[in-house]
Amino acid sequence: MGLAVELPLVPTEDLDRKVLRLRQSAERFAREPIAKKLGWLYQVRQRIARAAERWVVATCEQTRLDPHSPPAGEAWLLGPMATLRMLRMLSTALSDIQRLGEPQLPGKIERLDNGQFSVRVFPAALMDHGLLPGVRAEVRLNPGPSGEPLPHASFYRESAPQGRVAVVLGAGNVSSIPVLDTLHKMFVEGQVVLLKLNPVNDYMGPIFEEVLKPLIDQDYLSIVYGGADVGSQLCNHPRVDEIHITGSDRTHDAIVWGQEKAERERRRALNQPLLQKRITSELGNITPVVVVPGPYGDSELAAMGESIAGMVTQNASFNCVSAKMLVLPRNWEGTERLIGHIGSVFSQAPPRYAYYPGAQERYQVLTRGAENTALRIQTFGNAGEGTLPWTLIRGLDAKNSAALHFRMEPFCCILNCVELDEDDPAAFLRQATSFCNDTLWGTLNAMLFVPPTRLDDPGFNLELESNVRRLRYGVVAINQWSAVAYAVGTAPWGGHPSATLADIQSGLGWAHNSYMLEGIEKCVVRGPLTSPFRPLWSPLHRTCNLVGREFCAFEAEPDMWRLSKLGFHALRG
Repeated sequence: MGLAVELPLVPTEDLDRKVLRLRQSAERFAREPIAKKLGWLYQVRQRIARAAERWVVATCEQTRLDPHSPPAGEAWLLGPMATLRMLRMLSTALSDIQRLGEPQLPGKIERLDNGQFSVRVFPAALMDHGLLPGVRAEVRLNPGPSGEPLPHASFYRESAPQGRVAVVLGAGNVSSIPVLDTLHKMFVEGQVVLLKLNPVNDYMGPIFEEVLKPLIDQDYLSIVYGGADVGSQLCNHPRVDEIHITGSDRTHDAIVWGQEKAERERRRALNQPLLQKRITSELGNITPVVVVPGPYGDSELAAMGESIAGMVTQNASFNCVSAKMLVLPRNWEGTERLIGHIGSVFSQAPPRYAYYPGAQERYQVLTRGAENTALRIQTFGNAGEGTLPWTLIRGLDAKNSAALHFRMEPFCCILNCVELDEDDPAAFLRQATSFCNDTLWGTLNAMLFVPPTRLDDPGFNLELESNVRRLRYGVVAINQWSAVAYAVGTAPWGGHPSATLADIQSGLGWAHNSYMLEGIEKCVVRGPLTSPFRPLWSPLHRTCNLVGREFCAFEAEPDMWRLSKLGFHALRG
């Protein structure tokens, strides 16, 4: 049902006024002293802490979750928690710039043997070790013209920045995305923002207006509502300098190349985009989960199965990081056991309300005609009105690069599975990397599951590193969900920079990135396959709502007492 919130209509003349006010304040904001910006970040953080419960209740009503149930933990984690953490990381970075001229990195920048550089971005501080034990994230950087890393925090190195106006077309699926994208544009890139909310989650508008009021009152931020017509007016507005899109590649291409197919193809061929503006974007992904064959123990296979299933079920699978393509070795004895574990978790997770528009239609397109093909479709749970069953699709032919399942992101409750012929671990990893790079649509994120015992083998580690470098994804996660990179705030988030406007894949540009790094090629996340803590994305987690609440409290005011309460609830999950 969602919330019945009366939202203001935005006539064209009102849009003009809002853009003009932002244009008039853009240079002022760009040149504001850091002390003032830190004050606004602190005020917003305090407001979000006070509004967190209402934020969660609103999200749960929209997605039809009981706000007091364990699954409601996702509303805490994907909403106020991720936002509070980003605000804290930005405050730390700006304080460093104020004192020392640039954000202080938690690790040294190290030169790799391929000419790139690597720097650790998580754990960022001592207490981060307690938040995600054993998890590490590093960023791979391409060298600048001198062969050395590019200086970071480039905006804050300008002596007299001119100021720019950015339009942010907000995402409709995850409630923190519109605010996080706005914070990045404002406090990393120094731009004032006009945020247009997506109609799917514009029920969050009144809460966003309340928590972001300190910035709105200064005419540094404005929030508007409406559909594609409003978005088009803003993108084409002559006083708007930049656009950031979180949505679909179809929306992106309509903005960049035109609404009509013939016009898009003509403009692409001539390399004549409609808009001569910088356009950054994050546009989804058919997220692969590659499982390297090897000696996994029963507990490791079970943990992997629960983690992968949770990557599908969280947020009813309306995440651009949801697991969508399971890549397995055909002749490995662990293949059927792993799929059995995933199916067992699916069977225990009630079907979710398919709240995102088009989910039912995408599901029908991807599951129809199975009786006349080699596809094998298995569903789990009894789907009622408005819900869809967790669904596993097998029998895909990896050599058929034109298959719809390799080109169309499901963005619903489907997990596809493809099996490759190689079963030697190194050969399989190479084949899987080529399949992901050359056959699957998207460049946002990929996951590799590797037997922990193989990580002790120097020869295999060289092979693993070679394939991590080859993978054309903005985030590559090993034995972890790539969503960790989204949540920690210090890791850049975006598609691999090999995309182009003409072949946009998962988008161009980076968000989050509170260390303000430049020359980013990808982020690599590593962590333990098994842990005393059940994954927070598991649908079987018994205390996720309590963990989410305490996580928010910790990010609002971090201390050891709040960290210990968070850990207590996490251990009971």
